[in-house]
Amino acid sequence: MCRTQTAAVVLLLAFSQSLEGDTAPLPEEDILTKIQRQAEYLQNNATLLLSTYLQFQGSPFSNPGFSFPSWQEPGLPTASLGYKKWRCLCPGIRLLLAREAFSAISEFFQLVLDDQLSLNPKAAELLRLLEEAKVSSTAVLSNLASAMEMLNFQSPSVEPDPWSWRSTGATSFQKKVRGYVLSREYKDWLVRIGKDMDLLKGARVLKDDAEQEKRDCCRP
Repeated sequence: MCRTQTAAVVLLLAFSQSLEGDTAPLPEEDILTKIQRQAEYLQNNATLLLSTYLQFQGSPFSNPGFSFPSWQEPGLPTASLGYKKWRCLCPGIRLLLAREAFSAISEFFQLVLDDQLSLNPKAAELLRLLEEAKVSSTAVLSNLASAMEMLNFQSPSVEPDPWSWRSTGATSFQKKVRGYVLSREYKDWLVRIGKDMDLLKGARVLKDDAEQEKRDCCRP
């Protein structure tokens, strides 16, 4: 097993056991706390990934202070949302949006990893960070799916992969852009779901209680 694969396995095992020995009043709070801690733990790595990614893409990406928040990628949900809309999300919708985002993110990382293998095959540190982020985003997705099941929220089937083999026909600049957007959104989504879990824990979401969910939506 290579070093990257070993690190990935250790990361997954650490998160699967991260709450062992903790005392929580409800299993539902357990999984929400686990996701929150996981997101907070990964934020530093995501920040490092974004800065490292930009460093290897050349101008304008590597220029000091580079930022282009208006760039988006089809099929990749953005973490950006107005405060009022975000605050008023019902618990089930809040979890569903996060799950859909990390489903896309985990798929997108494979595409961007392949892009960088062709654009920057010798950038070992960047390739390592992308591989680790792919594994980590899959772990977050797994925990979000578990939370939806544990809290008894409907979990519709995930949308099919929006990318196909035709995605490999993108230009070098398009590949660099989508990697930048992915790295930026991954970082932003980790921050957002940490705050999402904090709200959900505060609302004390209960299984099989539709009235509780209604009370947690759009408070005046």
